[in-house]
Amino acid sequence: MRPLANRPRKKHRFFTWDSLTTTIPPMENHAHSTHSDGSGSLEQMVGTALRRGITQLIMTEHTEPSLTHGEGWFSAYMREGETIRETLQAHNLELIMGLEVPITDFSGGLLWDEAMKNNAEFVLGAVHAYPGHGWDMRGITPDEAIHLEYRGLLALLDNPLVDAIAHPGGVCTRFVTPFPQELFEDVVQRAVTKEMAIELNPAYLSPMEPYIAMCQRHGVLISPGSNAHTPEEIGLAQRVLREAMPHPNKKASVRA
Repeated sequence: MRPLANRPRKKHRFFTWDSLTTTIPPMENHAHSTHSDGSGSLEQMVGTALRRGITQLIMTEHTEPSLTHGEGWFSAYMREGETIRETLQAHNLELIMGLEVPITDFSGGLLWDEAMKNNAEFVLGAVHAYPGHGWDMRGITPDEAIHLEYRGLLALLDNPLVDAIAHPGGVCTRFVTPFPQELFEDVVQRAVTKEMAIELNPAYLSPMEPYIAMCQRHGVLISPGSNAHTPEEIGLAQRVLREAMPHPNKKASVRA
């Protein structure tokens, strides 16, 4: 197996807004099972995706040790994925075994081991706990939170292993202060030059319309992610984006 760093980024896993013609492609690019902090088994998540007509399900288990199930969890996760894939040969669903990997510093460090780095099929880079601060946001001023979030996003943009950036500005917005839309747009513009996808995630972005407008303006690759931690949440991003489409009469085609 080629090292992840040497694999080309697969753009067909995403779409651009201007490529849409009727609806949002049936993709779910951000989901967690009981292999990390989700409440549904991998089999349940896949079953729900099948019933809802999802054609691409990217599982993105966390890598933080506190959110997984001890030594050996990653191997078990990948083995189960391979087993389930064998049952999907007659179905129109591609199962991709990925990871949601947070930064550990502002210089490109990610929280994973060599097995994860070499075998994950998709890397959703994330700013979670701020390096040097952890999850304790007490004492962080709004300006500091914005600065730390932005530095983390720039670090992800400079990492060639990252396929898509999870919920840009989301931690800052959820725990401290709204992340400025002008900085979100700056990240979008930079992502275009890297051919990296930006996640549109309704768990963090609301209302969605301003963020869609930025993505459409710059032609960035879009990764629809629901941050699904239960089977019921599978496909939420697709539904929210469909409802927010500025041109509902267009027919969709995924960028090749």
